[in-house]
Amino acid sequence: MSTPKLNLPENYLKWLRRLGDDAYATFDGCEYELAGREDLLELVQIDENEARYIDQAKLFVQSIVEAAGESRTVDQAGNEIPFSRISSFLTIGYDNEDLLCVDPADGFSVWRFYPSEGGDVKKLADSLDQWMNQVKISD
Repeated sequence: MSTPKLNLPENYLKWLRRLGDDAYATFDGCEYELAGREDLLELVQIDENEARYIDQAKLFVQSIVEAAGESRTVDQAGNEIPFSRISSFLTIGYDNEDLLCVDPADGFSVWRFYPSEGGDVKKLADSLDQWMNQVKISD
């Protein structure tokens, strides 16, 4: 049985593999626990719905839309971001209740997603490469 393919850039997966398990990334004043390759594929459950770790933004969006009836949120600059876009974000880590995500539709830009704050988002970097070059790693 083959390992499912992750829709992440190969250079990120190689970088992640070099970090090993239990790596933390400090960026923008926050410390994110990064999910390892196997962790990205594990199932998580949110409000009785289940998906792979990497796809959990979709589950949070589903819960927010059902609870609040909203179809969009805003980023740090006040730009409206549709929840349909956020539901396609790929989750690669977390800090407390917030998710560290990438947007494959936007050149794998890096985002912080705040599900417990109504689904607000903050763009952290224009690309995973930019983010990887600026992040401080610890274990």
